[in-house]
Amino acid sequence: MQVFNLQLPICYDTKYSSIIATIRFVTSYKFGINPYELIRTILFTMRIMISKFTFLLLVIGTLQLFFLESISSQCFTCLDAPTGTIFCDDFDDNIPLDQKYFEINNNNGDFIRMDQIGRDNTFGMRVKWQKGEISAGGLSKSFGKTPQAYIGKNAAQPNNSFNEIYWRMDVKSQAGWTGGGPAKLSRAMCLANSNWAQGMMAHIWSGPNNNLGMDPASGIGVDGKIKSTKYNDFNNLRWLGWKPGNIDLYSTANSGKWYCIVAHAKLNTPGLKDGIFEFWINDTLQASSTNLDWHSTWNNDPNNLHINAIFFENYWNDGSPVEQERYFDNLVISTKPIPCNCKVTKVNNQINETGINISPNPIQDAITIEIPEYLLPVAISIYDLDGKMILEKKIIKTITSLDVSEYNSGFYLLKADEFKAVKFYKE
Repeated sequence: MQVFNLQLPICYDTKYSSIIATIRFVTSYKFGINPYELIRTILFTMRIMISKFTFLLLVIGTLQLFFLESISSQCFTCLDAPTGTIFCDDFDDNIPLDQKYFEINNNNGDFIRMDQIGRDNTFGMRVKWQKGEISAGGLSKSFGKTPQAYIGKNAAQPNNSFNEIYWRMDVKSQAGWTGGGPAKLSRAMCLANSNWAQGMMAHIWSGPNNNLGMDPASGIGVDGKIKSTKYNDFNNLRWLGWKPGNIDLYSTANSGKWYCIVAHAKLNTPGLKDGIFEFWINDTLQASSTNLDWHSTWNNDPNNLHINAIFFENYWNDGSPVEQERYFDNLVISTKPIPCNCKVTKVNNQINETGINISPNPIQDAITIEIPEYLLPVAISIYDLDGKMILEKKIIKTITSLDVSEYNSGFYLLKADEFKAVKFYKE
């Protein structure tokens, strides 16, 4: 009997370690076994096993990154703004701000457009609060009919009246943010006359627990007559009920992350209490009121104004406890819902180069999947953006229709075997 002692390095494909394995093989020539051939066979088998294990780790990691990217990526550009957009500013063009907004407060250079601070390292707006500072700048945008030329400067669609508006802004606090929420963030308003008296205000501002909340108010009395006499005439406003959200985006733990905030305001039908105010963070509903009396019967008069301005603000009632920064990007005003995640706008969306398509996108009740016959059968699965599987099905026909009418509104991922997943939006 011969004994061969071999010390062989085996590479474990991670950056953290390598394993040195000592392999002791005992072979006997009486069985006609060549020990070197045996060793080569064992090592080849081990390499395959390690490669497969490494590949499995790679696949798992890729899937995790895929779902994380699907949830956090925003893939947004004003060149492909969602349907219904009446104003969009991703700050990536070189048009001066004073040609977009009717009023800009740059706070002596502390609230400015900068490169590499927007989402995906694009252009965005940076605000810097000095220690103890309250007002650190803002942007005021008008749209529709306005009461005076100053407010109407650069107004979007200045000949229209808007009873219903959605607006979006992406917000990030610097890493290490402290002091909680800095009060006022945005507000949609009806600027009712040249004194800037407000017919209604749909406030989005911070609450006591590092969260955002909504605080609707009306400057129109229940008799349908304007009571507000000036801007922020708080003594003559009807406050319609504060409601908080539940995401603590202003905690230190959540600093350094982008949050997409979308709000929705709809005036009441004159004489009814059916006005709406609600808001979402990252496509998750935070609070909603659907029984508001914004304007009573005021809008029975066709000469009275509707929602016509949104202010994007940096106003900290108590002042910042330290010098620190916050960032804005992707300001959108629309007449239709605004998604936070990537919204595919093509009618047919190819999953891969082999020609698997889905339509329409976005969808309402049913989705049609078209698959070339040579790829059949194929297994498909649908996931929500939390990674939860909603449906798993084997497709055996070239054209298949799936009922998705019961799905909640939002984004989903359709995956077909090993092919690249596609995102679709359920309205």
